Amino acid sequence: MIIRSYIFPLIIFVMNTILLSTLMLEIIGVISANRGGLGFFVPLLSLLSFQFIRFEQRKRKKVSRGLSVLQAINAFTFVFPFVVLAIFLLSSL
Repeated sequence: MIIRSYIFPLIIFVMNTILLSTLMLEIIGVISANRGGLGFFVPLLSLLSFQFIRFEQRKRKKVSRGLSVLQAINAFTFVFPFVVLAIFLLSSL
């Protein structure tokens, strides 16, 4: 049961890592400008994982340290694409 509660957030974490890496590679200029836009799906996936972990913690009435770490990573990956977008919008002014 504990392993099952970790699988879904870890799969989303791997997807977020891949999408954020494509976003960062596009910002640096290593890949073409067509692929990094998928990095803006990261907040949606982070929010989904965040809600799933919150539901699991409420259901178990116990806060797991590993799930708490994943919550912190989700918070970072939720905010980061918005910061990148804001920097690009402010730099174009």
